[in-house]
Amino acid sequence: MTKGIIYIVDDEYDVRFTLENIFRFAGYTVKSFASADEALSFKLLDTDSCIVLDLNMPDIGGLQFQELLKDKNIHIPIVIYSGKADVNTTVMAMTDGAFTLIQKPAPNHVLIEKVENAIASFKHVDKHHAQCQNAQKSLTLLSPREIEIAKLFANGKTANEVADALFISRRTAEAHRASIFSKLQIKSVALLAQLILLADMIEH
Repeated sequence: MTKGIIYIVDDEYDVRFTLENIFRFAGYTVKSFASADEALSFKLLDTDSCIVLDLNMPDIGGLQFQELLKDKNIHIPIVIYSGKADVNTTVMAMTDGAFTLIQKPAPNHVLIEKVENAIASFKHVDKHHAQCQNAQKSLTLLSPREIEIAKLFANGKTANEVADALFISRRTAEAHRASIFSKLQIKSVALLAQLILLADMIEH
């Protein structure tokens, strides 16, 4: 068992060799690539993994590589490890989703710590994304009318207010609420509001 997978993308052999040794000694499986093309042609796993990426490479640079990963729907935390990164480039890299940027050369413990933090952070984001997906899936059990009513209740409307807004009786509004709770297997408006909020997050 290893701690995870580290993908190194750097055109300099010495850098790749050094990073391979650092991360293997730290307990990781390591795969290195001399170019972005090499990395993109490889099946990159997104579980417990991290990409250590150089920005300044021939042909496809680090920033373009990030964009290509997005296009391929590959979501892996990225730690930029570069010797030449101005403020604008750094901002662009972070805006495109890089976890952090480390200036070459850096102490071994700094590299390991940043990679560990990147993987841990991605796990948290991935778990939250799964919760959003599950909420969205749960809401598909409701009809469009029930979704409309559920959102009103989730926004704090009373049965009377829902009835007035939709020109239905209070009894009908309460019956819809009971049906919604039953389908979603929940027992409170607070849980309903949480489901709707999580589903809305993945929509946007």
